[in-house]
Amino acid sequence: MQLSHTPGRMSASFDEPNLVGSAGLVPAMMLAGRIGLVQVADELLTVPGAKGCAGTKLASVLAGMLAGADSIDDLDVLRHGAMARLFGGVRAPSTLGSFLRSFRFGHVRQLDAVAARTLCRLGERVPGLLPTGPVVWLDVDDTIKPVYGRGKQGAQHGYTRVRGLNAQLATVSGPDIAPVIAAARLRRGAASSAHGAVRLVRDALATLRRAHVAGPVLVRADSAYYQQALVAAIVKAGCQFSIGARLNKGVRAQIATIDEQAWTPIVYPNAIVDPDTGELISSAEIAEVGYTAFTSHGRGKVTARLIVRRVPERNTKKLAAAAQDGLFQVWRYHALFTNQTAPLVEAEKTHRGHAIIEQVFADLKAGPLAHLPSKSFNANGAWLALATMAFNLTRALGVTAGGRYRRAETATIRAHLIHTPARVATSARRVRLRDGHVCQFVIDGEPCSQRGDSVDHLQPRSLGGPDSWQNLVAACRRHNHTKDDRTLEEMSSRHGWSLRREPFVPTRDEMLLASIGNVRRAWEPFVSLPAR
Repeated sequence: MQLSHTPGRMSASFDEPNLVGSAGLVPAMMLAGRIGLVQVADELLTVPGAKGCAGTKLASVLAGMLAGADSIDDLDVLRHGAMARLFGGVRAPSTLGSFLRSFRFGHVRQLDAVAARTLCRLGERVPGLLPTGPVVWLDVDDTIKPVYGRGKQGAQHGYTRVRGLNAQLATVSGPDIAPVIAAARLRRGAASSAHGAVRLVRDALATLRRAHVAGPVLVRADSAYYQQALVAAIVKAGCQFSIGARLNKGVRAQIATIDEQAWTPIVYPNAIVDPDTGELISSAEIAEVGYTAFTSHGRGKVTARLIVRRVPERNTKKLAAAAQDGLFQVWRYHALFTNQTAPLVEAEKTHRGHAIIEQVFADLKAGPLAHLPSKSFNANGAWLALATMAFNLTRALGVTAGGRYRRAETATIRAHLIHTPARVATSARRVRLRDGHVCQFVIDGEPCSQRGDSVDHLQPRSLGGPDSWQNLVAACRRHNHTKDDRTLEEMSSRHGWSLRREPFVPTRDEMLLASIGNVRRAWEPFVSLPAR
């Protein structure tokens, strides 16, 4: 790439009313329309001052997030160029900000219901978005989103010692299925990780049942979620669990009973991160033993497998404190509590797959969750719910496009499919688009190979010919000039003229495909989805 040697001869204009920078929002919002997003929101949301228009406002926020908006002011991205001609009901950022600040706790829960229902409909519309077996993984975790405004409601110092708000997610995935978000909650910054986890898991499982997701469900979580109430709820729901176990007195005592010959060495093809030290581990030893947890709960106690991974201790201070001086090996232990029936090595590997939820957190923080834009806690809760809906809709776009996009990050899908510059076609250009910018005349059986840079009236306007799709074709300038004010029938009888094909009225999908150029293959399966 080289800069023009004559840049002074060029200038840039940013006032073209027919240009749009994110033409990929058209198929994205078409998909949203086909699952009835606006109708569902209008049905379920009772936000004050938004009766009859809640769905339209919600769709505006979603479209802004899909285009890369991570704050309320950034939603103005929907009002540039020809966006108002492509979409109706686009609201100003100030209007959308007032809409979000009108949310109360109950309204946020209504929005959670909208998110759950739209995920179910996306699953029905887009095969491959949701797992269908032989196993379904439901991962639960939380993260601290740092905030910096002094007036943020609920902002506290959490487990990371960073002041922020706590976002709790439940994602669903499968062996060949990228994760989507089944449930989400925004909590105060100092909330414990497991607080509200039972309700979150129940809601996520209910969503999976409504979406007719088949196959056994394995709920995975780290040791912060090691609590009797959550395990009991998972078992009651008929699901399996794989949860990191805290190394309390009982767990340590049970680990001590493992025979030295029972440890199985494993080598990781790709090094994993040690949760205690952050070091990369390429090998370890694993073993298992039976264990009864939560014995203090009486009838609530649970007996299952305790799978233990150990790695050599490398902390010199701990080695010195143990007075070992390298005479024999000192180990660090990591345990997980599970009732899955898979073999030892496979069960341990499956649990490590829980780290996939960290990719979802990173994806959200690189997109709409880069900020929690309001002082109002409930407005931020609504923003989180909308961010999860935008994430799921983006995943549906990627799965529909297929290929590399099935498991691509949101940033990739946004850059390749959504941020597609385009010009809104009007009048004659629409005809040229329909005809592929190729001259439609055939002379003595030989199709013209020239570019169709002009438009010809088959029945000339001087003879009353209308400006209709059936009367207009793309033509090269030479043949357009030659035909002049003669009809096609006259040119056919005298000079052997005909057409490549009869002119027709194109559908919206056909016009969309004709205008998207080099991303046509990615969009084609999407726009061809049948309407329901």
